[in-house]
Amino acid sequence: MGCPECSAVVSPKARYCEQCGASLKRDVLALHQQALERYHRGQIEEALALWNEILEENQDFSKGHYYKGLALYDRGDLSGAVASFKEALKGEKEPFRIYFKLGLALYGQGDLASSVSAFQEALKFNPGSAETYYRLGLSYLRNADLDKAQQALESAVRINPEYTRALFILGMVHSQKGDNQAAIDKFRVVVGISSSYTAARFELGMALFKAGMLSEAAREFEVSITSKNRFSPGYFMLGETCRKLGELHRAIGAYNEVLKLNPKDADTRVRLAECQIQLDCLQEAETHLHKALQINPQHRDANYLLQHLDELKKQNQSGI
Repeated sequence: MGCPECSAVVSPKARYCEQCGASLKRDVLALHQQALERYHRGQIEEALALWNEILEENQDFSKGHYYKGLALYDRGDLSGAVASFKEALKGEKEPFRIYFKLGLALYGQGDLASSVSAFQEALKFNPGSAETYYRLGLSYLRNADLDKAQQALESAVRINPEYTRALFILGMVHSQKGDNQAAIDKFRVVVGISSSYTAARFELGMALFKAGMLSEAAREFEVSITSKNRFSPGYFMLGETCRKLGELHRAIGAYNEVLKLNPKDADTRVRLAECQIQLDCLQEAETHLHKALQINPQHRDANYLLQHLDELKKQNQSGI
């Protein structure tokens, strides 16, 4: 650490600076430096102890309240963090970062109205912060206010046109609002910027699937499973898309990958049975339907298909 008076290197345990003689024992700035060093080394409890000592000396030390709030936030104590950030705001002339962190802590607590207010206050001091607009959009989205979420996210993207997280969530907002084409457009921008963005690939595939653009959807689902190993939703939707395209063997391969990851997925077993019935592989279909019913005896589609399968087997036996 350094002496707050002359910047000479001094021991953290030193009571005075050997260079200039300044007292270090309970000097607020010196203690704050010690606390910061411990905080950045991951020594959260030691740092908190020092900031508590600092604030006993000087309750108006805004930085102490702010960094104490950061430490409490990192520790998962959101209530304590909120209280510290609010103390830090008192008399602070440049409170942007405090309001921003306060918004994060309030969001974590589920106090969405207060988190919105905190982010809005932060933007008054730094209207060019794309990250703050993004976080504001998330708060609105979690509160099911899709129009305001869209407005905030669009502001973030205007500031940073390649902000992939904001573009992705904006696509999700469009999807929730039922504007499928707008969602497709946003997800395409995301994967154009970041081709390995698995979630965007998958959601693009979902939007294309909803639009009936099945071949394109299948390509996106293929990419989603190659860019992220063991991605069960990608395999399942690839199976669904291929089944609708009539590519039954390809669909069966995708569904089998899902079952490798989750053998107790009753819906996937039913989809497999549907494909196998169409391929006249009745014994395999029956096996999967029975396994589906072992998992979920009330599965309506499984029960219906099993009855249909019995009829097919009777027809085959009678030579019809």
